[in-house]
Amino acid sequence: MQNENTKLRIVRLLEPSLCLSCRYATIATVEMSSGASRRMLHCKRLDCDNWQTEETEETPRQIHEEE
Repeated sequence: MQNENTKLRIVRLLEPSLCLSCRYATIATVEMSSGASRRMLHCKRLDCDNWQTEETEETPRQIHEEE
C-alpha cells in the first residue's frame, strides 16, 4: 500500500498486451478521494511510449498494488 501525492491521468494504451508482461506495470486497487475504489493498471515507467495521457482532477487517496 502506498499513499499517492500525484494526479491521475486518463490513459489510452496503444498496445494493451505489452503492459500485461511489463515489469513496470501492476494491477492495483486505487482508492479515490471520494472513497470509491477502482481496479487500474499502475505503471511505474513514466517514459513509456505505449500510452497517451490526459490530465484529470481526481486524486487517488491510496494505491494497493496486487502481488
